[in-house]
Amino acid sequence: MSGPLAVDVIGSTLKYTSHTGAECSIDFNDILCVLSSGPTYHVLFFQNFNPEDPTSEDFVLKKINIATLPAALRPFLSTIPSHLRHEDTPIVQVVVSTGSGTGRAKTVFENAVRPFLTYIGLEKVEVHETNSAQTIIELTQSNFLERAQNGVPQTIILLSGDGGLIDILEGFYKSKMTIGVSPILALIPCGTGNAMASSIGLRSGPVPGLSTLLRGNPSPIPVFAAKFSPGSRLVIDEGRQRADIDADGSHTLYGAVVASWGFHAALVADSDTFEYRKFGSDRFKMAANELLYPADGTASHKFRGKLTASTSDGPNGARREVAVGGLEHMYALATMVPRLEKDFLISPDSVPLSGNMRLIHFGPMSSDSAMNLMTLAYQGGRHVTEDTVSYIDIEQLRIDFQEDEERWRRVCIDGKIVAVEKGGWVDICKEAGRLLNLIN
Repeated sequence: MSGPLAVDVIGSTLKYTSHTGAECSIDFNDILCVLSSGPTYHVLFFQNFNPEDPTSEDFVLKKINIATLPAALRPFLSTIPSHLRHEDTPIVQVVVSTGSGTGRAKTVFENAVRPFLTYIGLEKVEVHETNSAQTIIELTQSNFLERAQNGVPQTIILLSGDGGLIDILEGFYKSKMTIGVSPILALIPCGTGNAMASSIGLRSGPVPGLSTLLRGNPSPIPVFAAKFSPGSRLVIDEGRQRADIDADGSHTLYGAVVASWGFHAALVADSDTFEYRKFGSDRFKMAANELLYPADGTASHKFRGKLTASTSDGPNGARREVAVGGLEHMYALATMVPRLEKDFLISPDSVPLSGNMRLIHFGPMSSDSAMNLMTLAYQGGRHVTEDTVSYIDIEQLRIDFQEDEERWRRVCIDGKIVAVEKGGWVDICKEAGRLLNLIN
């Protein structure tokens, strides 16, 4: 076996000669970490295996062994955290969501996550690939919940979008089981919007989330419950079919990111097709343009309903109810996170995992004005400073719908779409308990 390599540091570049005699270099920006093992140090770094394309996202994780540690590399020196150490007895599981986003999760796992786990000595890992929209739901019911109930520590690495996180979260909150040990979840974002990952800062580096998996710490995930009127139904199969919201008749969905009605919910619902998803996060902008500027030349829709928010800014922190807007609206969105995409800062005052919920609302306006507000959201969240936008801290939000067409009664709960029956309602309220932890 070849011994450790000698290295030199020039500026922010690590230089070395490989065992085959090739002159090689590693940019510090591509170094994930340095691990120590006896007298040897292991440098883990990302390498673009399509170097002729500077925009390529195809990275593979590599390792070199070095005999001495240059001072410039000391900030990269890392230890293996307890949630990844077998001696601390966690069961480590990886969920690869093959259908998330543009379908890159399996490639990211094989090229980066699997090598990382091998390099840190974690050979006993359970790997689950999804084969349907139900896979993570079924895994939660048959696997994750039982272990949590029995007090078994487990770390679940999710290569998915927000949907994978929400499927697990929903399973835990709907089970009503007593949890012995809360699972620790880690996100490797592979979806389209990746709101939670973007909000906790996982959207940088060649493989976002891997550094946080190594260096981050778990925090409880705050959750809200959205209870719907009895006739409400889930919209599935790209809008072609309807399904029961749940099996127990509670008509309740749980979320950790966003609950919306109006323009946002409509664009999420309209863009949830195979054709749109091929465009990644641009699908949202495409659907937004079609909603604001209908092909038949008519004005964008005015959503009719009554919005009532509950706040805690009454005397001595008491709750009080406030009417939001009139009976016509364009945008109503309650969120627990600052970002819905990497650059889409919908709630600049939100602190991820804090448990606060904020409402962003504006009434009917011209399509150009609405588009301008959305543009400002991409410019550091400047939309919330506009006089036309209401931006308040809330505990609860109720919507009573006054729309005839089902299309305008669709609600978005963390990417899931619910069609509310005519004359129906939804009540969105923060949950007190926190059953899952997230590495951040």
